[in-house]
Amino acid sequence: MVINNPIAKTPLVASSGIWRVEVSDGEWREETASDLAEAGQRIEDALKTLSGEPKKAELLSIWLAYVKVEKSVAFIKFDLDEENPGRFIKLKPYDVPDERQALRFALKNLNKGSDDFRLGDFRQAIKELRESRNYLRALLRKKRLARARRARGA
Repeated sequence: MVINNPIAKTPLVASSGIWRVEVSDGEWREETASDLAEAGQRIEDALKTLSGEPKKAELLSIWLAYVKVEKSVAFIKFDLDEENPGRFIKLKPYDVPDERQALRFALKNLNKGSDDFRLGDFRQAIKELRESRNYLRALLRKKRLARARRARGA
């Protein structure tokens, strides 16, 4: 059984009750390059429009950038046959007080990671993309916690 996967843009295939994504070597690299470019564009757009507290649309765009970076990290890890289950990071170093600064750091690492990916240096790419993802994660976590506090206080 095959179904279209709108998130990964690749078909999901069921075999013996297990779903797997069927992607050829070149396809995942093209898709990852496209995802990284889209994530970078989303962060750049947010930086252009962000003034003060992020609006709902800006936060959604940052979430989508985060998802694209996370997906790219997963694809590269799969290609490298590298898995680090149970590995936790401390978000404190990535928790910067200004949203624009966090986005600039995330974009800088994303651009480095994208360049490394294009050059075929997947190990360095994954390192830089994880840094980018961590800045985005810290920012989104802080905003989610603030929203939860406001909801409890209301």
